[in-house]
Amino acid sequence: MQLLNRLKVSRRFALRGALGGIGVAMWLPVLDAMCNGNGTAFAAGEALPTSFGIWFWGNGIHADVWTPDNVGTGDAWALSKNLEDFADVKEAMTLVTGLDMLDAQFKGHGWGVVYVLAGGDGNLCTLTSELSTKLGSHEFETSAATQYVPTVDQTIADALHTNEPFKSFETGMLPYVSNINMGTVGANIAHRGPNDFRAPQREPQEIFDALFGATLPEAGGGSSGVPSDISLRMRKSALDAVLEEANGLRRTLGAVDAKRVDAHMQSLRELEQRIATLSGGGTDSGTTACKPPEAPPLTFADITAKSHAINQLIVAALSCNLTRVYTHQWSGPQSDNTYPIIGVQGGHHAYTHGADREEPRSIERYIMSQYADLAKVMKATPMGAGTVLDNTLIYGVSEIAGPRDHVMKDYHIVLMGHGGGKVAGNRHVRIPGRKVTELVLTLQQVMGLNVDTWGSWDRTSRTVPEILA
Repeated sequence: MQLLNRLKVSRRFALRGALGGIGVAMWLPVLDAMCNGNGTAFAAGEALPTSFGIWFWGNGIHADVWTPDNVGTGDAWALSKNLEDFADVKEAMTLVTGLDMLDAQFKGHGWGVVYVLAGGDGNLCTLTSELSTKLGSHEFETSAATQYVPTVDQTIADALHTNEPFKSFETGMLPYVSNINMGTVGANIAHRGPNDFRAPQREPQEIFDALFGATLPEAGGGSSGVPSDISLRMRKSALDAVLEEANGLRRTLGAVDAKRVDAHMQSLRELEQRIATLSGGGTDSGTTACKPPEAPPLTFADITAKSHAINQLIVAALSCNLTRVYTHQWSGPQSDNTYPIIGVQGGHHAYTHGADREEPRSIERYIMSQYADLAKVMKATPMGAGTVLDNTLIYGVSEIAGPRDHVMKDYHIVLMGHGGGKVAGNRHVRIPGRKVTELVLTLQQVMGLNVDTWGSWDRTSRTVPEILA
């Protein structure tokens, strides 16, 4: 009964135990026992957490396979070819097209990433030509390049954070590959100021340990001291450490919550096991003579499985209210990563400037399939009377609009989630000539920020009410 009483006054709850002498905290999702009678708020009266995320990919989009034929809501519009993987979560998508940067002229990736994530560098500009005369000593597309003002995720994190374990949580997928040194903006989304960035974690094991483990100094036996490493050596799951408290809690819960706890722990156990496989763990024979072979090249299944594992961990962090702000960098600005996983052998950025063929379009579609997977995991994860997808808002964006000519015109921005009921979803909004900064100002207001202007390039007080419920 004591555990149940603790739940009723909690916004988050952790089962605790120890594994190999290492403390383990296994955070639980929001349960009915934590909520009011209709599942719309916590029992103590606080609103359920609404989270904000960024899904970023490099090199823009090809409008011919992205722009739907029609605008409108519900059945009035249909998903375009490169967005078809969102079919199961279309009701939670708000696609905003037609937005521009400044006066929609040619400019490079390094300026675009500063614009879409931070609204500019702090110097007021309304014309692309002013980026050559008004930016002082600020550098772009060099090793000294950075974000010169906080990115929007960090602005929102500062406003939303109370006592969540992570003010923001950063993940990524592909390492940064490009023929241009982009400074700190190449491999990092989250910046609190010049050269003050929050590096994303790109390995599922590291993300799992950060969220659901306790990192300690290295032990004498060579262990890193984190639960997934300990569990591989002991052939035990980190969840075994918290089973006693879990069983005690389960006996005090209603049937729905008991099943939710079981499902949460089972999904984490399966994920932990898959991570061990992805990481090549669990093969230590106990002898120094046995050395595992080199890992085979990544296949489509391998990298897709890794992406799915990271998506599951992001959703687990939100479901357990460990953070309210998250960013995921699939690939960096001007990314030249290769995609042999889908039969595309050349670099992504190089394809955008070569013959106008199918390869970059196929890459974009694959990236969107992984964004769609994140949304599907969110939709399948309960939170109160709704789901994690109902209670989040994701800003899906790339640094440029059209990659071939670098004209900063007709950005396609894929918003996912209902923002706690404030964003209608299932809507294609096309507003040619409007600015990306107008949309980002609107997103901040949806998240509850008391802000009426945003940006330094295209500084604006205008919003996009067309996305709202």
